[in-house]
Amino acid sequence: MTNIKNSINNMIKDKQRYRQFLKDVKQLPTPYADTVTALTKYIWNFAGSGAMMDVLEEVLHIFQESAADQVPVRQIVGEDPVEFAENIMAQYPEEMWLIKYRKQLRQKVQEAEQK
Repeated sequence: MTNIKNSINNMIKDKQRYRQFLKDVKQLPTPYADTVTALTKYIWNFAGSGAMMDVLEEVLHIFQESAADQVPVRQIVGEDPVEFAENIMAQYPEEMWLIKYRKQLRQKVQEAEQK
């Protein structure tokens, strides 16, 4: 019963965090908000659990600081926004199914080589 209660509480907290995240994104200047929205959509494609808010909040924090310092969006994400997103996601391997499956594939090939 305690596990169910904890799960429900976590879901409610995550939903509240996500709502706040969306509000915070809307407060960013347009190029920053649009970029965070695009990154969010991309990152969600690889989400493996409910712990995605940590990833999204990190992205938001980077863009909030950059917007305050008037750092151009292209300077934040670099030449390849996919590479930027992948670097962020790589910091959260437990939350990303893609990274998990990449790791498993590498491990399976290594095991196969040893046979």
